[in-house]
Amino acid sequence: MNPAAVDLRVRLGRLELEHPLVDASGTFDLVETARRSRGDYVAAFPYAAYVPKTVTLDAREGGPPPRVTETPCGMINAIGLENPGVAAFLEGLSTIVGLRRPVIVSVGGNATQEYADVVRRVETALGEGARRFPDVAGYELNVSCPNVPGGLAIGVDPQLTAEVTRAARAATGRLLLVKLTPNVTDVRPVARAAVEAGADGLSLVNTFRAMVLDRSSLRPFLGNSTGGLSGPAIKPIALRMVAEVAEALPGVPLVGMGGIMTGVDALEFIACGATAVAVGMANFTGLEAPRRILDGLRAECAARGFARVTDARGVALARGA
Repeated sequence: MNPAAVDLRVRLGRLELEHPLVDASGTFDLVETARRSRGDYVAAFPYAAYVPKTVTLDAREGGPPPRVTETPCGMINAIGLENPGVAAFLEGLSTIVGLRRPVIVSVGGNATQEYADVVRRVETALGEGARRFPDVAGYELNVSCPNVPGGLAIGVDPQLTAEVTRAARAATGRLLLVKLTPNVTDVRPVARAAVEAGADGLSLVNTFRAMVLDRSSLRPFLGNSTGGLSGPAIKPIALRMVAEVAEALPGVPLVGMGGIMTGVDALEFIACGATAVAVGMANFTGLEAPRRILDGLRAECAARGFARVTDARGVALARGA
């Protein structure tokens, strides 16, 4: 099969995407990249949707340095959701009004009301000046960051996750995803609670809580002591979790993530039941990463006889997805 003939379109809840690849929140700063790139990088954005860095109600300084380090087959970060707050976020969002892709706003907080307030602030701004912003198609509730006080606690508790989801659902009619933590014994109860509370889909998984030591002092290297492990090292576990949720909640759209570096990696997540896939650590390897992975996904589908990428969804599961 000719790779160019493969239909890569997918439907993520109410959102139709040109192909399955989106960026993982916090790994691709479109505003900064556009400033440094030649040509109109905003118009030529390679992902099917843009997920900006997680925004909170008020500005956050993030964790103490050092905040990032490499580790075999991955990286650990303890950024701590550093961001300028929702008001400044909206000002930055207005600078990419020419983006031809939908935006999914990643929302963080330490309490239910904080998540709902961020969503309301964005909704109000969109209603007052829609022409100043790109197409904001929905939200991803980040209840699973392992690097901030309270953020982890929400994502490990089905009841708290449901409360946050329900409050955000009441504030918007747009697409609503909930980003799940892998730092639980069983991710399925939290996934089910989010969907029952109004989530249209789920993103999984966020980073794994981890630690690395300074080999000279034998003390924690990161300023926050622990951070979130991402990259190829976590892919086998992430695949297992995506498959578990796909089997437990058939028909619920999933965004799979965790160590996607190649087209084969992306296809594996789709085979485990993901509708779309989020690329994270690979973005740090170079601006060509999304195009390379997308071309690889198209070629891998063609090599296996999949005329549509959706034909591969769930083939790794016992009863499909």
